[in-house]
Amino acid sequence: MKKVIRKIVISAAALFFATAASHALPCVTQYIPDSSGEYVYYEDKSFKTETLVGFLYFNDTTYAARIYSPANAKAKTVEKDITLYVNVDPSKAGFAMTGEKIVGTVEGNSDMVNYLHDMLYEFSKRRQKETLESAEPKVVSDDFNQFGGSVKIRYNSLVPLFNIEDICGADGNPIFQIQTTGLLADSSDSSFTEYKGANGLPKDKKRVFKKDKKADVVEVNGGSQKITLDTQWQQSMQNLWLLGDYALLSINEMGVPSDISTEKALDILTRRFSNSTTHSYSIRQQSKITRETGKVSVMNVFFQPETENVTRDFKIIAKTKKGNFAMLTCTVFDSVYQKHRVYFDSILKSYSVE
Repeated sequence: MKKVIRKIVISAAALFFATAASHALPCVTQYIPDSSGEYVYYEDKSFKTETLVGFLYFNDTTYAARIYSPANAKAKTVEKDITLYVNVDPSKAGFAMTGEKIVGTVEGNSDMVNYLHDMLYEFSKRRQKETLESAEPKVVSDDFNQFGGSVKIRYNSLVPLFNIEDICGADGNPIFQIQTTGLLADSSDSSFTEYKGANGLPKDKKRVFKKDKKADVVEVNGGSQKITLDTQWQQSMQNLWLLGDYALLSINEMGVPSDISTEKALDILTRRFSNSTTHSYSIRQQSKITRETGKVSVMNVFFQPETENVTRDFKIIAKTKKGNFAMLTCTVFDSVYQKHRVYFDSILKSYSVE
C-alpha cells in the first residue's frame, strides 16, 4: 500500500494541466488530448494464438507499436515480442512515417512487422473520419479486410490514441478488444514494453482481515465532505486513513480550470484514473463508471504481475457548492474486498459532498 499512498498525496489538480495542450494523431482533433507516455493494449483474437498489440504516444511526431505473443506449447510456437518506434509527419493525413527503429527478432517475423505498419495506418485513417465531442461511445459500421470484412468499431474518448475500445465482427463477437491503458511515469518506466496481458480477474494473494464488530463508528468531516468510518481505521495524515495494510482511504479537494467545463473535467479525470501506473495494470474489462450530474464514480481493478497483488480502486469525484471538485479515493486488496464487500460498500455509500 505504500506506493499507493505516495501516488495519492500528489495534487490531483495536476491531472488537468497535463492535458492543456492539444496533442493528437495526425489530422485528428481529440476531445481529450493524449498525454506523453499514454498507451493502450488490445487482444487481437483474429490470430490463432494469444496475441497482444499496443500503441504508445510520445509526442505528435513519435509513437511506438508493439506486438507480443507468448510461447504456446500446444501450437508449438515460441514467444514473439517486437516493438516499432516510428516518426511521422503530423501535417499529412494517414500515418506518414518518416523513420523507424525495430526492437526484437525481425528475422522470420516480417509478417508481424507488416501487421504493425498496417494497424498504425488503418487505425489512423479510420479515426480521421470520425468526430468525437464527448465521452459517449460511438459505434461505426466499417469494412476492415484485416478483420474479415464487415465490422463494427466502438470509439470511446476515454481510450487513448485511436480512441478504439473494441472491434466486433458480423456475429457481434469482439475480434479486437481493449485490455489495458496506461501512462508511463518517466522515460525509465518499462511498463509498456513489459506488458504480457491480463485476462478476466486475476486472483489476489490470500490475506487475513477480521472486521471488529465492536469497533465504534467515526464520522469524518473534511470541509464539504463527510464519510462514516470506524475505529479500525487509523488516521495517517490530515486527509488519509489506513485500515492496517489492507486498505486506505483519502479525501481531497481541488480547483477546476475555468476554461474546462465540469463535464469535460470529469471525463479527463475518469480517463486518467483508469490508466495503469508503473507495473500496475488496470484491467479495463473489469472497470465500472457511473455518471450523475456533476459527479462520477470510477472503479478499477489493478494487477501487479511482479508481486501478484490485485487491488480494487474506487474514486468518487463530485462538484461542491463552491464550484470545486471533492474527491474520495478508496483502495483495498481485492481478496479482502471480496470477503467483506458489504462492509466496504457501506463506507462508500456513506460518502456525501455539499
